[in-house]
Amino acid sequence: MSKNIGVLYVASEADPFIKTGTIGELAGNLPKSIKAQGHDIRVMLPGYGSINNRRFQIHNLLRMRDIDVPVGTDLERAYIKSSYLNSETQKVLVYFLANDRYYNRQGLYFHPDSKKHFTDNDERFIFFCRGVLETLKRLQWQPQVIHCHDWQCGLIPAYLKTIYKDDPYFRNIKTVFTVYSLASYASFPKSTYAKAGLSSSLFESNGGTNGKFNFLKAGLTFADVVTTMGTKADKGIRLAPQDGMGEIMSLRKTPAVSMMSEGLNGNGQSVLAQKFIDLYRDLVKHPG
Repeated sequence: MSKNIGVLYVASEADPFIKTGTIGELAGNLPKSIKAQGHDIRVMLPGYGSINNRRFQIHNLLRMRDIDVPVGTDLERAYIKSSYLNSETQKVLVYFLANDRYYNRQGLYFHPDSKKHFTDNDERFIFFCRGVLETLKRLQWQPQVIHCHDWQCGLIPAYLKTIYKDDPYFRNIKTVFTVYSLASYASFPKSTYAKAGLSSSLFESNGGTNGKFNFLKAGLTFADVVTTMGTKADKGIRLAPQDGMGEIMSLRKTPAVSMMSEGLNGNGQSVLAQKFIDLYRDLVKHPG
């Protein structure tokens, strides 16, 4: 009998708490299907101020306050809230990584009125990615796999292979990075390298574009397994050499795995969940 697997599912949104598209739909449903098969799956999201704490019964975790998260030369403070993804048969624990300066505003990625992306999105998701790892250490829960979704979580695989590579707490954790689109707004100025605490030399051949720092390419470069969700992502990272995607993928030991599905309801969701469970098992089984 196969052993159950511990998986941390990291995303920038999840239904019903907050959703703008496929990421939110998947993050709100897939963990419940995986939990139903006996696996210890938990979810971590940014603690957006626009999420209704009362409606979703979100509570502060008193033992998870004042978590220091490096952003550039400064330390930002995170605090953790929690709730559950509920279905008729399952309850999946959800953590919200909160910081009022970064997340207590309207809109997830851009201002709802101007439609302009926030100028500090690099800092917001540097904070989120490093905060996820610092929070895990405080929780004293060690998943076997961290499943990262799209560019907002792309720095987690990079951090695990660089800054945290000698930390025994993370030694055996593997990463899956799922790409949904080739978002141009995943690129930030060269100054973002310093904010992230990463050297531009890590990305000279395949992580940067015209001196910029691309979070999507960081995930593609450092994740143990890359999967694609949707036709655009599936074709794009193979057929967009002008953006450097083809070069990155050619340097990887394994190709991207397409996770196409008939939908996220009913049997389609169950099929997709089983595909990911099989992928997690194979990844854990082959630690090299």
